[in-house]
Amino acid sequence: MKRTTLLLIMLCLGGMAWAQESTEQEFKINMGDTIVWKPFENCDMIGYNISGPKVISFKPIKFGDRIQIVALQPGESRIVATCNDDNTTAIAAITVKKLYEAPPMAGKKPEKPATQTFSGHYSFNPPATNFFVTIYNPESNSRETYVKIGDIEAFNDGQGLDRYWNIKNGENWYYRPEAQGWTDDVKWEFEPFGTSFFPLNAFANEVDHSNLSNYYVGNEKLTVGGSVKPFDIECWKFFVTQADGNVVQYWVDPSNGCTLKRQVNYDAPREVTVYDLKYTRLYFGPTFKKGLHDTTR
Repeated sequence: MKRTTLLLIMLCLGGMAWAQESTEQEFKINMGDTIVWKPFENCDMIGYNISGPKVISFKPIKFGDRIQIVALQPGESRIVATCNDDNTTAIAAITVKKLYEAPPMAGKKPEKPATQTFSGHYSFNPPATNFFVTIYNPESNSRETYVKIGDIEAFNDGQGLDRYWNIKNGENWYYRPEAQGWTDDVKWEFEPFGTSFFPLNAFANEVDHSNLSNYYVGNEKLTVGGSVKPFDIECWKFFVTQADGNVVQYWVDPSNGCTLKRQVNYDAPREVTVYDLKYTRLYFGPTFKKGLHDTTR
């Protein structure tokens, strides 16, 4: 028998029952990022109490046991979930950060730090499936998202283009929020992701790997968004001076050789902001469409 969850969404604080137990999670995300929060492992009756509705947008998914949160503008928001089964609470404290802002040194070239002996083994093994990767693109000042599960691939350019296709049978859709939601497109009229995409493949394609000690300047942590919460990756950092004098810096994931951040001089970097390589279930797409005029994403 399918479980039924009572979903209560309130936009102002007040009227909450005293909770016997409470847990809190902190999320620091960028404008345009999307996260899914599941406050309880098992609960049949959940109430959500949300403050700061202009900072984020939200909607229930599945049976209401989790919500999808989209960061709209800088600021702070707080979500209190109450499990009415046992009167426990869970809190999501959300901080939305601004998009990248150019530093005062923009236009100048950084000085090369001292290089170090590179004792690691570089190998490029990009994710082949089950990934959800969002990348900040400084050229468009937007966030691009790449999703792949099995034969399904989806792409969002952060500016209104939303595509979804099947690389096995050629079925292809685009999203029209003003009309029919997910809409059939011409079969095979898409470009599959292939074995990888920029900037994950940047260091693999752009740099001579014969002596990486010429470029290696140490390790540096990057914080990226995950399926549950942000996490740190200890990246290899490489500093490459090109023949024309321009400098390209790369932050590389040692586990698979993927470039998580690429920066030219002091320009705004192209950077991975969401990095989920164990993404197993879609929460969007034409399979969720219930009728011709259903605009559900």
